[in-house]
Amino acid sequence: MDIRVMVASEVRLYRLALQRVLREIAGIAVVGIASSAEEVVKQVFRLVPTVVVVDLAMTDSFSIAVPVVRASQNGGVMILGIPEIPADVIACPPSSILGYVSRDGTVAVLVDAIRAAARARQIQRGATLHDLTVREMEILTLLQEGRSNKTISRHLGIGVSTVKNHVHSILAKLGVACRGEAISFVYRHENSEREPETVVA
Repeated sequence: MDIRVMVASEVRLYRLALQRVLREIAGIAVVGIASSAEEVVKQVFRLVPTVVVVDLAMTDSFSIAVPVVRASQNGGVMILGIPEIPADVIACPPSSILGYVSRDGTVAVLVDAIRAAARARQIQRGATLHDLTVREMEILTLLQEGRSNKTISRHLGIGVSTVKNHVHSILAKLGVACRGEAISFVYRHENSEREPETVVA
């Protein structure tokens, strides 16, 4: 089944160009475009997108994440145009934001991020660590060490935007809202799997 994508940007040429590019990609169906956050929220009921690709420059780009999920139970938002900066974009993003693509991202990076976002959205709350990929577990371990996206990027030899997408995939799969909750999830998981000590009479 095709991934249902909506493109949202206040710049007409930008959203039309993205729509045209994504229509050529196998497995992706562009079901609609929107010029404002209000228009996105109105259309998700009817179009039921899996992923809404939102231009960061659009007014209220972050705030539409929760309304999108409420309106479309299996939908989520991916933010396009994030600058490559050392600090996290926001400390505790809504779990409905499925990933980021940097300003310098290519079409291939965008497509990969859309596919990863769609896979993550299919995972329901109550998942376990076994639902994470090997790379995601590796990054989660580094998050436990208190490392930033930039230091993880350098350690693994991957881009900062790629790290951000992995982090948001982890959050979505575990059904948590931020890094701190993901780390707490790991501790709870480890404690639940720890065998009780044997009592010698």
